[in-house]
Amino acid sequence: MMRLPGYLPSLVIACLASAFLSHVPSALAQAAPGPDKAVAQAAEDFWHFASVGRYDLASAQAQRLTSGTWQPRDVLAAFEAVVDERNSRLPADRRLDLYDRILGWQRVPELADACAQLISIFDKAKALQFADPAFIEQNVRRLGGGQRAFLLAVQQLKGSGELAVPTMLRYLKDPDHRELQVHIRRAMAEMGLRVVNPLLAATEMDDWNTLTWVIWSLGDVGYDTALPYLARLAHSPQTPQTIKNAAVEAMMRLRLSDPLAADPAQLFYELAEKLYYDRAAIRVPFGTEPVAHVWRWAGGQLERIDIPAAVFNEQMALRACEYALKLNPSRGDAVSLWLAAAYKREVELPPGAVDPLWPPTQPPTHYYAVASGAGHLGQTLARALRDHDSAIALKAAQSIKEIAGNANLFAIDGESPVISAMHYPDRLVRFEAAIAVAQALPQQPFPGQERVVPTLAEALAQTGKPGALVLGESQDVVNQLSGSLSGAYSVRGGTTAEAVVAAAQDLPGIDVLVIREGHPQADLLLSLAAQHLRLARVPRLILVTSVAASPYALEAQTNPLLNLTATGASDSAALTAAADQARRRGGTLPLDEKTAAAYALRAAQLLGQLAISRGQVLDLVPAHGAILAALDDPRPDISRAAGNVLAAIGTDAAQTALLVKATAEQTTDSMKIGFFKDLSLNAKLFGNRLSASHVEALLKVVDGAQNLEVRAAAAEAHGALNLSADHVKTLILKQAR
Repeated sequence: MMRLPGYLPSLVIACLASAFLSHVPSALAQAAPGPDKAVAQAAEDFWHFASVGRYDLASAQAQRLTSGTWQPRDVLAAFEAVVDERNSRLPADRRLDLYDRILGWQRVPELADACAQLISIFDKAKALQFADPAFIEQNVRRLGGGQRAFLLAVQQLKGSGELAVPTMLRYLKDPDHRELQVHIRRAMAEMGLRVVNPLLAATEMDDWNTLTWVIWSLGDVGYDTALPYLARLAHSPQTPQTIKNAAVEAMMRLRLSDPLAADPAQLFYELAEKLYYDRAAIRVPFGTEPVAHVWRWAGGQLERIDIPAAVFNEQMALRACEYALKLNPSRGDAVSLWLAAAYKREVELPPGAVDPLWPPTQPPTHYYAVASGAGHLGQTLARALRDHDSAIALKAAQSIKEIAGNANLFAIDGESPVISAMHYPDRLVRFEAAIAVAQALPQQPFPGQERVVPTLAEALAQTGKPGALVLGESQDVVNQLSGSLSGAYSVRGGTTAEAVVAAAQDLPGIDVLVIREGHPQADLLLSLAAQHLRLARVPRLILVTSVAASPYALEAQTNPLLNLTATGASDSAALTAAADQARRRGGTLPLDEKTAAAYALRAAQLLGQLAISRGQVLDLVPAHGAILAALDDPRPDISRAAGNVLAAIGTDAAQTALLVKATAEQTTDSMKIGFFKDLSLNAKLFGNRLSASHVEALLKVVDGAQNLEVRAAAAEAHGALNLSADHVKTLILKQAR
C-alpha cells in the first residue's frame, strides 16, 4: 500500500474546512479555525500506522496527541478530517465511523490505553462544542432552514441538551424571529427529556406570550414531572386565563383527567418523593457527569447553577418541598421530607465538594431539624428507618436527641420513632436512640422501655475494633479462620448456626458474618441472622472454592439486598481484605476507636444519671454486667465513668467491685483515689455491703498506702462505711509522739 505524501492530508483538511466554513456565519468561522498542520499530521500518521498493523508507531503518535499542548477540539477536528478524507474515496456502504474505528483498535493490547485516552479527548471536545453558545445559536437558526437542516440541527441540539434551552427561549421571545417559534417548539419535542429541567424553571416567567410556548412544549415532551408546575399556573390567581387554559390543556395531554381538581401542593410533594427516591424523570444529564445544572428564572432569563451531580436529586427534592410549603404552609409532611432530603444531601455530597445552593454561610440541616420540633423530626427519622437508610437515620437521631424530653418524646400515639430506632439493625442508630430516651429520664412506663438499658450497655462495651462471627465445619476450621482475622477483628465463632448466634453476645459489635460455603447449616445461619436484631443487616462474607461456580456469588450479583459477598480468599491478608470489602459493600456505618470511646463514655454517664435519679422507670439490672466489666476497660475515662455509675448502684457486687479495683496493685494512684471516692459515695447511699476480707483489704490501704492522697481517700471510704472505730484509735496512737 502506497502512503500519501504528508502534505496531501493537510491540503484535504484545509479544503474541507474552507467548504464547511463558507456555509456558517463568519464570526463562528473565525472562532473555530481548523487544526494546525502538526496535529493534523499526527492524526494522519496514527491512522495510517494503526491501519497497517504498526501498532508501536501508532502508539507513539497517540502519545504525541494525548500528551501535547493541543486543545481537544483540535485533536477531534484532525481525526474527523482524516475520516472525511477516506470516506470521500469510499462507497456509502463502506464508509468509516471515527468512534467505531477507534473502539476497534482499543481491543488491540498495544493500543488499548492510547485509544482510551483519544476517546476521552474526543468526548471533551464534543462537550466543549455542544456548550459553545455560538454553536448552539447556529443550530437554533438552522431549525428554520428546511427539513434536512432541521433534522441536522436537532441532532446537534440534543448534544447540547438543556444548555440550548436559554438560547431557544430567547429566540421564542424575540419578535424578529417569529418564523422560528413553531420550529423551536417542534425541536423541543424532539429533544425530549433534555429540555424539561430548564423549562420547569422557566414557568416562573411573567412574559405570558413566551410562557405559552413553554407550557405547550412541556405538554409536547410528555413527562408528568411538569404536572405540579402546570397545576400551580392553572390555580394561581396571578396568571391570566389564557395561561390557565394552556396549562389545563397541557395537563390533560399529560394524562391528568381532571386538572382543575388537582392540588398543586400535593403534586409537588409527590414529585419531591420521586426525586428523593431517585425515581423522577428529571435527572443528571446523561447520568454520569460530575456536575449537574440547576436552573432558576431570575432577571427575565434562565440562570444556570452548577452543582455536584451527586446531590442533584436532593436539591431538586428540596425545591419541590419548598414549592409545596409556599402553596400550603400547613403541609407538615413536606417539612419532614425537606429535612430528609437535606440530610441526604449532606450524606451524598462528595468529600471536599462545594454546593453553591448550600453555601458555607448557611446553617447545616441540624439547625432546621431541631427548630422543626420533635414531631417533624420524628417523621424524618421514621422515613429513614422504613427505608433502612442508616446514614440519614443516624443524623435524624442525633438531632432529635438534642430536643427530646418527657414533654415531647412520649406524647405520640403508638410507638415513637425514637423507640423504634432502638430495634434498628445498625448499632449507631440504636445508640443515639437509646441516649435520646435515657437522657429524658422517663417517668412513666412506655412500650419498648426494655430496650433502653441493654442498648446503653452495648454502647458502653464498644472498643472500635470490628467484630466477626465465623461458622466452620469443625473447631479447627473455626480456629483457623479466627486466627486469620484476629489481627484486625475481634472474632467469635462456632460449628453450628445456633452456636454462632449465641456467640454474638460475646462481641460488643458485629461487622461481618463469615460462612464456609459447604457448611450444612450455612443457609440456616443466614435465616437466623435475618431475624436477629444485631445480625439482620450485618454483611455476609461467603468463603467459596470457586467464585465463578458458586450459587452464592450469583446471588450476590443479582440481588444486592442479600448483602452477600463471595470470595475465594484463604490467606490472612486476603481474607481480612475481603471482610473489609464486604463491610463497605454492606453499607453499615463505621465505628472507629474515637467514636466508640465517645459512645462508651456517654453511655456510662447516662447510666450514672439513671442510677441516681428518682422516679425514672428504667431498670439498670440488664446493664449491671457491662458496667462491672467496664471497670477493667483499658481506657481510663471509661473505667472511671463505670466507677461513677457503680457508686449509685446499691448491690453487693457494685460495692465489692469498687473496693477490688481501688485496692488492685495495677491501678494507678490517681485512679485509686477516684474509685475510693466512688466507694465512699456508694457507702453513704447504701451502707456497708463488704465482706470481712474486703474490709481487711481496705484497712491495709488506710494504714499503709505510700501515697497520702490514696490513704486519705481510703480513709473517707472507711468512715462512710461506718466501720468499727477501733482501728482509727490504733492509727491515732501510732502517730503519737
